[in-house]
Amino acid sequence: MNNKYDNTGAFWPRGKKENDQAGKKYPAFEGKMTVGGQLYYLGLWVNEKPTEGQPKMSFKINKPGEKPKGDGVPF
Repeated sequence: MNNKYDNTGAFWPRGKKENDQAGKKYPAFEGKMTVGGQLYYLGLWVNEKPTEGQPKMSFKINKPGEKPKGDGVPF
């Protein structure tokens, strides 16, 4: 497969949604990436106050067709 966007991805800010549940941590950004011609969905969480040894950002790759859900990457 010859695709100039293969092995690339991008993130967009995720706004609050009507069906968000109180108390759940949702990704700050959502995105997509293509690897080997297969589309994957991404969720990226930002840790606003990381302590020593904690990452500033964490992400999760979801199987094709499975969009990111809340509480995926706790800090």
